[in-house]
Amino acid sequence: METYHLELNDVEDFIPELAKNFELDYSENLGEYHLDIPSNIGEGYIEGINFPNGIGLYTYKCNFHENLKLKVSLPTVNPIRFLYCIEGEVDSYFLNAEDMVHLDDHQYLIAAPKEAETHNLVFKKNTCFTLCYLEIDRLKFQQYFSFDLNQLEPIYYKIFSDVKAKNRICDTGSFSPKTADIIREIKDCKLEGFPRVNFIGAKSLEILSFMLTRFKEEGESLYKTHLKDRDLKSVEKVVEYINENLAQAGTVDSLAKIAGMNSNKLQEAFQIVYGKTVNAYVRDIRLTKALQMLSSGNKNVSEVVYELGLSSRSYFSKIFKAKYGISPRNVLVRHAAR
Repeated sequence: METYHLELNDVEDFIPELAKNFELDYSENLGEYHLDIPSNIGEGYIEGINFPNGIGLYTYKCNFHENLKLKVSLPTVNPIRFLYCIEGEVDSYFLNAEDMVHLDDHQYLIAAPKEAETHNLVFKKNTCFTLCYLEIDRLKFQQYFSFDLNQLEPIYYKIFSDVKAKNRICDTGSFSPKTADIIREIKDCKLEGFPRVNFIGAKSLEILSFMLTRFKEEGESLYKTHLKDRDLKSVEKVVEYINENLAQAGTVDSLAKIAGMNSNKLQEAFQIVYGKTVNAYVRDIRLTKALQMLSSGNKNVSEVVYELGLSSRSYFSKIFKAKYGISPRNVLVRHAAR
């Protein structure tokens, strides 16, 4: 099997790095990359484009002479991929081939390796395949939001909040005909230049929208196997209370009373839905709000600490820098320098 290991510093490095491995050139126009498969390896092409909102769209239409594996790793970025097998077949795994997931026509895979893991894509020889996938830099995508991440529904929060890739994601299903139609529109697009880039960007968001809707329809059972509907609603009630009362969010015991369950069960429910404890969730929501307040320049550090009900300025500075890599004071300095 021919194997190519691509260690990338950024999602945009994929096609340039692959071209280097293939020992051939690639083309680029307005951020859209195109790579023709060399005749000694197979036939077809790979295209890709990345947008400022953190979303990238990649399309493979290939047929390789030998079995081929791409080992893709991004040590400094932890993306999530929404893969769509339009034609043919493709295999995917993270650590061991024993954990391989096989995709056939019109099947999708949501794939996100844990931190420092490699995502392996395996293609069988003499097999025509068309693969399309969205690659999302979760940190950039969060910055694109015009709302707080915690406002997302739990099933989406779990996907997009894990910017440090603490959890592995591997979920498969069948994508809708509408998704296939949108992908086909992109493939058949005759626009050129800037109008083409804007068209692809809009269609990429449309694909993501249909994909998330389908994932919710097929994936809500993930929570139902662990949580009863009434327990999930209780968690949502507590989350709403926390967001409305950040300064006096209360203890886990008091929040459990609001939820109508004991504290252990509430902790278990938060771990299932959000992948963190109740206190960790409250801390992260406070830090998100603190960043917004400091970035606006209307509050100093002491005012933010008081308004969010935090215990001390020194503790706040410590956890803020641990999360964002910058001190609260330096956020204010940067804002003042604008």
